[in-house]
Order: sequence, then structure tokens, then C-alpha cells
Amino acid sequence: MRQLVQNAHVVSALSNTAVTSVTPSYVSLKNYQHVTAVISLKTATGATAGAITLKQATAVAGTSEKALSFSYQWANTDVAAGETLTKTAVTSDTFNSAGVAVKQELYVIEIDTDTLDVDNSFDCFRVALANMAATTATVTYILSQPRFIDQTTHPTSRTD
Repeated sequence: MRQLVQNAHVVSALSNTAVTSVTPSYVSLKNYQHVTAVISLKTATGATAGAITLKQATAVAGTSEKALSFSYQWANTDVAAGETLTKTAVTSDTFNSAGVAVKQELYVIEIDTDTLDVDNSFDCFRVALANMAATTATVTYILSQPRFIDQTTHPTSRTD
């Protein structure tokens, strides 16, 4: 039985960083058909909500960056109270974090890479976080469904 690390490429895009003018890393999806973005937020007293969106680009440097459309996300706005993720609709390709003080929030976004503007060479992806007071974030990408089935090692996703 294959394990997650044999079937997917796990990438740390942002690690335990205050959410003030931060930009999680881009990853190239040219070798994968699916990406799962896992966003973990830890709030403190004085926390404020902030917008979470997705971006696409033609290179991992953020070349020609533009919004990536998505219609839902999975949310758990109080991880200490339970493990359930609730499917939640997204309006205008964005949603706000809960921003409740002294909580841990978890958001999961699933994207099939064919939703990127591949006709115009967009094959890079990142999460975008608006400023959130008194909040730290960790963003992890799980790249899955490799385009080449015989991959024994995962190619880098940090270069084009």
C-alpha cells in the first residue's frame, strides 16, 4: 500500500508567520492534476478577520498573476471544539477567516489544475492572505495526481 508521500508532493508555502503583508509561495502544477491547500490560522486577543483568495500565474515568480476562481472551501473555525470540516460556499472567489480571538482555524481548498487558465500558460498557484491582526498562518500545499504515473520521486514544484 502506497503512503501519502508516495502519491503526493507536500510543500510548505508559509510557516507560522504573522499575517501582515505576507505572500505564501507559488508552486508549479505542471506535473500534477490536483492541489489541496491547507490553511491553518492561530489567532490571539485582538484578532481580525481577513480575506483568503487564490492566485494563478505563468511562472513561480508570480508572472502575470491573476485571480483563480473557486466556489467552495472546507472550514473548521474552532479546531479545539471539534474536527469537523464544513463545506462552505465562496462568494466572488474569496472568503473571510472567522477572526475570533484565541482560536485555531483550519481551511481546506481543493483545486483541479484544469481550472487554471492553461490555454494561456497559467500553471502556477498560490493562496493569498489579506492582513489579519493578531494572527499567524501556516499554509501547506498537497500536490497530487501526478501527470506521469511512473514517477518514483516528485519533481520540484518551486521552479517552472
